[in-house]
Amino acid sequence: MHSAVVPSETVPFAARRPVVLAVFLLPLALAIVLFTTETGPVFLLCLAAVLPAAAVTTFVARWIAPRGARSWTSSLLAVAWGAGAAVLLATGIGAWSAEQAMYVDDEGILREAIPTMWVLTPIVEEVGKGLGVLLILLLARRLGLRGVLFGAMVGALVGVGFAAVEDASAIAADLAASDLGSGIATWIVRTLTFPTHAALTIWTGAALGLALDARRPWSRPLLALAGFLVAIGAHGAINYGNVAGATDQASFFTSLGTAFGWIVVSTVLAVTLRLVLTRRRT
Repeated sequence: MHSAVVPSETVPFAARRPVVLAVFLLPLALAIVLFTTETGPVFLLCLAAVLPAAAVTTFVARWIAPRGARSWTSSLLAVAWGAGAAVLLATGIGAWSAEQAMYVDDEGILREAIPTMWVLTPIVEEVGKGLGVLLILLLARRLGLRGVLFGAMVGALVGVGFAAVEDASAIAADLAASDLGSGIATWIVRTLTFPTHAALTIWTGAALGLALDARRPWSRPLLALAGFLVAIGAHGAINYGNVAGATDQASFFTSLGTAFGWIVVSTVLAVTLRLVLTRRRT
């Protein structure tokens, strides 16, 4: 047996390759154009500035998957979805949902019916990233790539792409306001916390990878939902830290500490899972 893939399964996939590439690459190009238009060419410089952190996180994320499952095609498509479609969905739907959540109370004060920062934003962003993870896992199964570790890798890489654009846009916004010091400070903080989105979406990816291979059909949605809720909950906790402190400085360090803590927890669990499953196979 020379291949785990049935030849007839690869033909339609190859025939749809231009469509698949368009689904992933056109939103990426659109996102880059939109953010460059909004903040100017400085966005591209800021995107280059976050590439070292993105490269390190990508290396770690790809290590999680078994050596034979580290498909560069799947990896690049994951990063492209995170930086393109996921960002566009988060920006568009996020702005719309935040607007819908606003109301004016009896005293004429504008309020939020649902907190945007730590409820709506985590849901919208994790849904946008999770859709890409699911799509890639379904496509990759045709090529024999599957499992919890492969799903974890894809989820983390979608987070890498999302973080690259989000961080670059935040740095560019500070620089566009002619605040070089604030821009540099933002770059330092964003570099240190760059793996945050990868540490969130890795749970969605691992859960989806596990769910797609589950033998009991009824357990599949439960497994997928569990990973999705973990990602949303952790995302919400990190964002809530921005308003949890008595002062702005206290809130900043609360959010920063929560992000660091989640990165460490996710990394330790991912490495442990990888080592355990790899040892079982050998």
